[in-house]
Amino acid sequence: MSKFLFISVKPEFSHKIISKEKTIELRKNRPNVKKGDHVLIYSTVPDKSILGFAKIKRIIELTPQEMWNLYSDKLGIDKERFDEYYSGISKSIGIEVSNVCKLHTQINLDMIKSYFPKFSPPQTYKYISNITALRTYKKLTLRFTSL
Repeated sequence: MSKFLFISVKPEFSHKIISKEKTIELRKNRPNVKKGDHVLIYSTVPDKSILGFAKIKRIIELTPQEMWNLYSDKLGIDKERFDEYYSGISKSIGIEVSNVCKLHTQINLDMIKSYFPKFSPPQTYKYISNITALRTYKKLTLRFTSL
């Protein structure tokens, strides 16, 4: 069964993913996902909202230098911050995405918490089954379109 990878991303980078300017999201640890799984894109403070979702095209594992040399045009980050992020780390992980879909209405954290009070966005990422994601989206959209 495929699943959703729920990732937290700084607004500068989440908006670049949604606009398709950035097609590879960088991580220090490899998530347990495969090609064809989906990723929910949660934009952190100050947005605090789910902006959209995408399909995972592939997971790339390289040294930071190889990642930069091969994919710098798809990373949405400058060299200085890239080097700072991977300082002292020998492996870089890239989550390459495709089929990016922007939600018509962002789902903000207050909306989610009003229905799921114990919910907290992931520090980096967490996994959600497709069924859970669809049921949650349906409940949230039905609730908030009727307000």
